[in-house]
Amino acid sequence: MGTLMWNALVAAVVALVTCVAWWIRDRRRKHSFFKNHGIPGPEPGLLWGNRKELKKDAINVMENWIEQYGKVFGFYQSEVPFIALSDVEIIKQCFIKESNVFHDRPSIPLKVEPFASSLPFLNADTWKKVRTMLNPTFSAVKMKQMMQIMNACTDEFVDVLDDYAKKGKVVDMFKVAQGLSLDVITKCALAWQVDSQRNPHEPLLREVRNIFLSSDNFVTRAAFWFPSLNKLIEWLHPFTKLARTLNNITQNLSKVVHLRRSGISPDVPDMLQLMLDAQTEKGSSADDHDENEPLIEDRLLIANCFIFLLGGFDTTAVALAYIMHNLAKYPEEQDNILREITEAFPDKKELGYDELHRLKRLEMVISETLRLYPVIVTFVSRNCQQDITVMGQFIPAGANVTLPVWHLHHSAEHWPDPLKFDPERFNEDKGKPHVGAYLPFGLGPRACIGKRFAMLELKATICKVLRSFRVVQCEETQDPLKVVVPNATAYPKDGVKLKLELRNP
Repeated sequence: MGTLMWNALVAAVVALVTCVAWWIRDRRRKHSFFKNHGIPGPEPGLLWGNRKELKKDAINVMENWIEQYGKVFGFYQSEVPFIALSDVEIIKQCFIKESNVFHDRPSIPLKVEPFASSLPFLNADTWKKVRTMLNPTFSAVKMKQMMQIMNACTDEFVDVLDDYAKKGKVVDMFKVAQGLSLDVITKCALAWQVDSQRNPHEPLLREVRNIFLSSDNFVTRAAFWFPSLNKLIEWLHPFTKLARTLNNITQNLSKVVHLRRSGISPDVPDMLQLMLDAQTEKGSSADDHDENEPLIEDRLLIANCFIFLLGGFDTTAVALAYIMHNLAKYPEEQDNILREITEAFPDKKELGYDELHRLKRLEMVISETLRLYPVIVTFVSRNCQQDITVMGQFIPAGANVTLPVWHLHHSAEHWPDPLKFDPERFNEDKGKPHVGAYLPFGLGPRACIGKRFAMLELKATICKVLRSFRVVQCEETQDPLKVVVPNATAYPKDGVKLKLELRNP
């Protein structure tokens, strides 16, 4: 080997060792963040921080940390500091009263479209502009307009279940609920016709499922490990299966938007049309906005169509599966709800928004199920924008506060006999739970915008199902359910296996 090549090799090795040494020193400095501020917590690993433990078993690991370190402690996702809060009064202060300080969500490790331009990940003024524009989409008036579409989708769902009931087959409620929820959100949001309920190989259903299956790849993991290199790592994203799936879906969404704008697809009072209408209204309603510019760019429009699709598909399906599990386990609640339905809808007339809103027992059962089985358990987080002391607890700027939702929903401090299924907890005559102890849709100004839509879909579906079937447990039923948290969502690990008996065979 020549002297020149040898010198180059030595220089490269020295440079590499220097870079690694610098990185280790920088990472250790960042991992001293909580120690410097006197905040207790588990010791972080050099590469993962505490993320590796959370990935293995987020629910039990968080439970153990709370028991060991108390109601306020710090941990690290790679090098990013998070403070877990389980003191409900501090939670209320941070997420509601001091929401101007805790406004934005933590930055996403991989800033790629369409996620980066979607409502959950927008910051400050852009979030406010888009949220203000989208709020009317979920008003009571708009929900009433969507009832006809939703009823058609839930009728199809009953037909699908009818096949299982007549053949005496076991049904995985989670899988069939995914087909329903995708059908509802595509039709209500985009007037997009898909065959997701009857066809398990429907391309859109397959691609949306692929997003969740392919999101944990080397590139996304690298983005968590090395946040300072994210700009470089983002160059690798287009070569992943996730990127191809996202590109396919956003291209289809762009086609839907083009057809609507061109008049080939008729105007429908759906979520997409509201956003398109806002574009044509320009910026007259925004004081600091150029009146010749649309209130929302195409980038934001497509991204938020996408996030409605993704959010409406996954979370509602999981929630519906958990509710069906509890109805099968507690058949007396099926009788209670059916009596209520019969009174509200005599002669089996079509479901209406106002009547569904009055079904209090049904709402209590849904609320208690979402307490026992919260769907989103690791996403209720905010970034602290400045140093602040909340009820004597110092929270430094740059930290992200996060709420251990599963723990809060199962805390004996706030819920007597917390593992018991008791819908009476949500009886309005007994008062409301503390806002910091019940978080199925998040908390504060950035709580889930689709709460009203999700509750309407759940109520309409359960009513249709209970009118036609009795939901029962079977040999394949898992009780208690095993729950896993691979990302932000708590899934039934092995599905929700049940049987259906026809009420009027």
